[in-house]
Amino acid sequence: MSTVALQHNIGAFIALASSVLPQAASASVNGSGLDRAAHNGALSCVLHAATGAITGSPTTTSVTTKLQHSADNSTWADYVAPGAAAVAATSAITAASTDASVAIDLSSANRYIRAVSTIAFTGGSSPTVQVAADIAFGGETLRPAV
Repeated sequence: MSTVALQHNIGAFIALASSVLPQAASASVNGSGLDRAAHNGALSCVLHAATGAITGSPTTTSVTTKLQHSADNSTWADYVAPGAAAVAATSAITAASTDASVAIDLSSANRYIRAVSTIAFTGGSSPTVQVAADIAFGGETLRPAV
């Protein structure tokens, strides 16, 4: 793998997938399960979450996105990476049009992973926030097709 190839074709080394599709949410959102086998057994990822507009005038907003894993794509558990003391999650996003990300070691994760965005508000009148979460897979045993 040459440095020049990486500089000119990052797509040959990572694969992107959406778990939480962009949506207005007033409560927690469970993302779609993503099959690591479809991503060549990815051994790492970057979990990226973003917010958009906040409506309903809450005094505070908090969106934290965590990673869960599953052996069967139906029973889910919070994922704690090897050597980590806590669940793999982004820092809390507390403003509109903001994003956060975290790099995660997937070497002990089950076959399926998903993002879960936990949303909390204080005050407001039926507040919502636009949320989305994507996963950039890396460390694959084979390079993804480009």
